[in-house]
Amino acid sequence: MFNADSELLLINGLINGDADSYRELVDCYWKSLNFLSRRMLGNTHDAADCVQEAFIQVLKNIQGFERKSSLQTWLRKIVVNQSLMKLRSRTGSREESLDAIMHQFDETGHYIESYEGRPADVERLQESSEIREIVRKKMDTLPDIYRATLILRDVEGYSTEEVARMTNATEENVKVRLHRARLAMRNLLEPVLRV
Repeated sequence: MFNADSELLLINGLINGDADSYRELVDCYWKSLNFLSRRMLGNTHDAADCVQEAFIQVLKNIQGFERKSSLQTWLRKIVVNQSLMKLRSRTGSREESLDAIMHQFDETGHYIESYEGRPADVERLQESSEIREIVRKKMDTLPDIYRATLILRDVEGYSTEEVARMTNATEENVKVRLHRARLAMRNLLEPVLRV
C-alpha cells in the first residue's frame, strides 16, 4: 500500500499515462481486489473481469479523482459496484430464496432437525485455516444478493445505508437480507462446527 506521498506520485503518473505507474497500481491492488470480487460473486472468472473493468475505469476517470478518499478506497468501491452490476445481470430482478438453507420448524415451533454434539472450541476455530476455507465455501452457497450483502456489511464494514445505496435497496431490505444471510450461515456451519 502507499503512503500519502507515494500515492500522489502514483496518481500523477496515472494522469500522465505512465505505464510503470499502471503496472504498479495493478501489482499492488490486483490480489486484494480480486479476492473481494471473488467473495461477492462466487466465481473466479467473473471476479477477474470486474477487477479488470475497475482498473479500466480508474484509467478513464483518474483526472476526476477528487482525493476525498484514498486510491485504495476508490478502487474498492469501483470493484464493489462492478461486482454488483455483474450480480444484477446474472439474477435480473428476481431474488433467490434461502428456504432450502434455513431450519425448518414443526407445528409446535421447534426445530425439525436437531444437531448432536457440542460446540467446537472457539480458539481452535480462529486458528484453523481449514475452518476459514469451510466458511468461505459455505458462504459461496448463499444466493448472490445475500452473499453480497453479508460481505459488504460484515466483511467490508460498509454501513447499512451504504449497502442500501450500492445494492439499490432500502435500508430495511438490507437489514432483512443481512439477518437472513447470518441465520443461513449459522445453519450451514452449525453441523460442521460441532464435535
